[in-house]
Amino acid sequence: MSCGLHSPAAPSCCRPPGPIGAAAPNMKSPVMTRIQRLRLRILEVDPSFLALRMSGCIVVSMIVVAGVMTLIGKAYPLPRPAYVLALIATMQGTLQVNDRTESARATTRIYAIIASFVAIAAIAAAHDSLRIINILLVIIVFAASYAARFGTRWRAVGVFAFMCATVAAFLQEDERDLWSAAAALVISAAVVHVLRHFIMPDDPAREFRRLVAAALSVSKQLRRVAGSAMPPKAASIRAGKRQMADLHLVTRTLGADIRACQASLPLEVPDQHSAVTAITLRLLDLHFAAETLVARITRRERQAADYHEGSIAKALQDVQDAEGALNAAVATLPPTFPAATAGKAPPAPTGILPRQGEWLRDQTLRQSLQVTLACALAAVVGEAVSGQRWFWAVIAAFMIFNNTKSGTAVAIKGLDRAWGTAIGIVIGIALATLTHNHLFWLSAALAISIFATFFIARVSYVAMSLFLTIALSLIYGLIGIFTPELLVLRLEETAVGVASGMLAALLLLPISIQQQATTAMNALLSALGDLLLSAAETPEGSEGHPLALKATAVDHALEGVLTAFAPLRTAWSFGTMLTSGRDVLRQAQLMTYTARRLERSIRHHPPTPDEIQAMRALGERLKAAAGAPASAEARGTSAPTGAAANMSGPDDMTASSLAILTRTLDKIETERHAAP
Repeated sequence: MSCGLHSPAAPSCCRPPGPIGAAAPNMKSPVMTRIQRLRLRILEVDPSFLALRMSGCIVVSMIVVAGVMTLIGKAYPLPRPAYVLALIATMQGTLQVNDRTESARATTRIYAIIASFVAIAAIAAAHDSLRIINILLVIIVFAASYAARFGTRWRAVGVFAFMCATVAAFLQEDERDLWSAAAALVISAAVVHVLRHFIMPDDPAREFRRLVAAALSVSKQLRRVAGSAMPPKAASIRAGKRQMADLHLVTRTLGADIRACQASLPLEVPDQHSAVTAITLRLLDLHFAAETLVARITRRERQAADYHEGSIAKALQDVQDAEGALNAAVATLPPTFPAATAGKAPPAPTGILPRQGEWLRDQTLRQSLQVTLACALAAVVGEAVSGQRWFWAVIAAFMIFNNTKSGTAVAIKGLDRAWGTAIGIVIGIALATLTHNHLFWLSAALAISIFATFFIARVSYVAMSLFLTIALSLIYGLIGIFTPELLVLRLEETAVGVASGMLAALLLLPISIQQQATTAMNALLSALGDLLLSAAETPEGSEGHPLALKATAVDHALEGVLTAFAPLRTAWSFGTMLTSGRDVLRQAQLMTYTARRLERSIRHHPPTPDEIQAMRALGERLKAAAGAPASAEARGTSAPTGAAANMSGPDDMTASSLAILTRTLDKIETERHAAP
């Protein structure tokens, strides 16, 4: 019997902070070096090295496209805008087009070429009329933003077309040179397609195994860090705090890697449904065992009298056993299999336009209007700052809305972009000056900067903006137009774009972080309700139990809650994350942990008829809470309490999990009723 089935503790992230320093006499010195911590942070954001490969592919693609365009230019002279457009299209084609299959990517690239060419032709037809060009850009911006309503393909096409159209407007593309623009788009698409599918192809099986290997590696690191607390050994208070920080870093990284494995799980492996189901269960087991281990260590920290050395030793063994079981399950997969698509497709649009009465609440329309207003303001003010470099402001205004859902998130992303640009200007001026007339070193620094721009994007938007500015500084040096004043102008235009975006997001149909968090929390409650209702309908325990996928859906819903609160955990928030926000996060993490605990209990111990009835009632309450506060009648039905809530043994695990969920839901409903 796994000790995970006996564990009464909630994960450390769900428990209130305690006097960590008080337990320092029982702690060893920290076992992680700075290199190990850096490795964990990289594995947290890029466990399968996908960003590393993508960044390399972008650099190689741009080099190849530049070479091909140069060779063609020797035989058939090409205008300067064609070279710039080819590089921009190469970058966007590699970065934005991420369909699951080769044919789907090819189709998306064709649509992107057509949309971009139409946008470029329209701008070229406007000749030198800046007013008409601005009107066209506003239309293109709205269309590019609204296209996200129809799925990831059209979002990619929209961003691709916007970038190409903005660059064409800046370069003042001439109607007589449209053939060269078409050639640049086709050449870049062809090069990227060949590189992505023949020279640097995707390998779903290899990437999935890398994800699993990363998760197992982090899990072993967790055991090493946790094991350093045994046997007790004197250490300083500072060492105890450092070790606990290491423990939480490893736990957070492991959770992120396991969620990445779940998201990339090969659901379409032919004739291997049982193997895929086994992997799903083993991932849940590993996550549960790891959180149980951390909970027991933090329980030792906060309740020394309740601490038993053997309980941590048993929890360590459970984590190791879960690692071995996951390894064995993955070993049953075939050497190759296609990329997973089940459950991955974006939801089908409800229509071209929002439903009647929901226009102002439609997120896609709301953000499209915000982006359009932001870019219009950026174009007007940016032109006043510089009649030639205004496009920097428009691009900044457009990009800070990417992957954001609230006005606060847009504002923080804008500040990150401005701050990164400012630092990048200082470094860029220094590098451009040092590499002047040194082509080899300039080219090497440029390649490294472009690579770092895209590799670091998932880690830090500040760092991405920094490296992008450095790359632009070196490009200007390469083509002989670099001046410090030009980079200062870039900062000014970036500030204009950021200010325009922040103003539009905070004034036009704004949505607060609290609203976004409530939406994300409702999604979590709904997923929990689905889990309980499914458990009530199919309570038999088996390795093929459908609850595994329901529990995984709860994990993904938790990711949405964490994303909603992410802006408040940045330096720009200045500690404004209120206690209520921290309470919501703790509630979400506690309920997710309890869902894993419940799924594991049902798998090993089929629930009693009373527990089935309690699961059905609680599931209905959770679904009601996800849409509207539960009625008094619904609140009158609750899960078993009393002895079950004490979690004294494996037979009580289902009842005690239901008791935890009931108490947490009671608190959520009470807080919502009390809210103004």
